Amino acid sequence: MNFDVPGPEAAWLEAPISACPNPNPAWQTSMWWYVAGLFREVACLAPPLEALAHRLRLSIEHGWEELSEVDVAMVQIRGIHFALYRLNTSPLKDTIVSVLKDTEDDEAAINTLLTALGIGPDTVTYRGNVRSDEAQ
Repeated sequence: MNFDVPGPEAAWLEAPISACPNPNPAWQTSMWWYVAGLFREVACLAPPLEALAHRLRLSIEHGWEELSEVDVAMVQIRGIHFALYRLNTSPLKDTIVSVLKDTEDDEAAINTLLTALGIGPDTVTYRGNVRSDEAQ
């Protein structure tokens, strides 16, 4: 049996990643959109995401978060889960560091990451949640 899938309708645009008008009934979602709620922001690092991912030999995944495209590298180091990412439409160009919500010691987690990356604490540009007033 042959199950041919028809092509997209002529009026359809790419599956939307935002709330733009589009007759396409599909709504593109991102893997990051599903896992982002498991993490919380703890810091920003000055080096670009690409350099950090290269150091640890990580792949960078492209996805979406709210209304912004995002590039993410996920990694586990010494039992600590990290998400290193950049919001592509944000004026902030630093790499945001998030850990799983149940991580108990943020400072120890940041130090573990810095050690693995071979960089010092002077590369930390922000501690806390970048999108709130919880900075340290």
